[in-house]
Amino acid sequence: MAKKSEQAEEAVVRTRAPEQYPWHDDLWQMTRGAMMRLPHALLLHGLPGLGKQAFGLRLARSLLCLTPNGAGDACGSCKSCALLDAGTHPDIAMVTTLADSKVISVDQIRELTDFMSLKPHTATRKVAVLWPAHVMNVNAANSLLKMLEEPPAGSFLLLVSDQAGRIPATVRSRCARVIFRPPARDEAMRWLEDTRGTQSDNVSLLALAGGAPLAAAVFAETGWIEQRDSLLTDLENLAGHRDTPCACASRWKSAGAEPAVDAVYGLAADLVRLGTAGPGASVSAPELRDRLQHILQSIELKKLYHFLDAVSEVRNLLRTPLDQLLLIEDLLIRWQRVVPHIV
Repeated sequence: MAKKSEQAEEAVVRTRAPEQYPWHDDLWQMTRGAMMRLPHALLLHGLPGLGKQAFGLRLARSLLCLTPNGAGDACGSCKSCALLDAGTHPDIAMVTTLADSKVISVDQIRELTDFMSLKPHTATRKVAVLWPAHVMNVNAANSLLKMLEEPPAGSFLLLVSDQAGRIPATVRSRCARVIFRPPARDEAMRWLEDTRGTQSDNVSLLALAGGAPLAAAVFAETGWIEQRDSLLTDLENLAGHRDTPCACASRWKSAGAEPAVDAVYGLAADLVRLGTAGPGASVSAPELRDRLQHILQSIELKKLYHFLDAVSEVRNLLRTPLDQLLLIEDLLIRWQRVVPHIV
């Protein structure tokens, strides 16, 4: 019974009105203008932390609303909106990874196909939001492709992804794309200041997040700048043989394997920028510039490029069932091979 209650509450959270972000305004106007001629499938993609999932849910609610308002948003008061707010609307499906899995399975897509093949119950169409679309396994993607090639009448599918390149090309080619890009720096800074006040680290957080405001806010909440400093210390200690890959990997996994490796990717990318453009290069971690420059003195640029590729590969593998601890340990062993002994 407790599990059913948790699932019901999760459904309510997923389908109630999402927050709206100012950098979505132009995209929303464009989408609203094409509302009557939207294709049966859209792929919303871009960097993490830009609010793609919220935009997708906003669009799904608008498509299901019986009387959308002048801005094209769901009215919030019709029968359909009431069902969405309660998490009980019969014409929407929210497909994501299950609690015990890192992938969207073929069984989930088959269930979605059965759902979409039924006639709408309350609204004029059926809508599905699939997030994150890039974690579908091969069989799931093939099953989805069949639905995209022969979409049920009155169906509308929204795929949301941070890594559209991982979605098979055959699926991507059958979706119209909505690309989310970071907002202008001034707009992003205004939102951050409105959200968390004027803080001295806002600029660094936004740079660390690649200009994505929501990701910057998450980094602030989790103290990620301090954690990133700790990760760089680990890399320095490994290069100086003052620590071991096994010990570091254990700490990183405990702290969160994916965010840790994402941060290392950012540090490695900064090293590449400094190595190619010189000490004045723009980097995501300006406060760490001197320490990165010191490490760079001991690295061959060619090997650094290979390491950056290795980090990118591990980032993808961490989202699979493979052992995270072994993946991180292997990556850190590679780091020690790239960087000779430094003080």
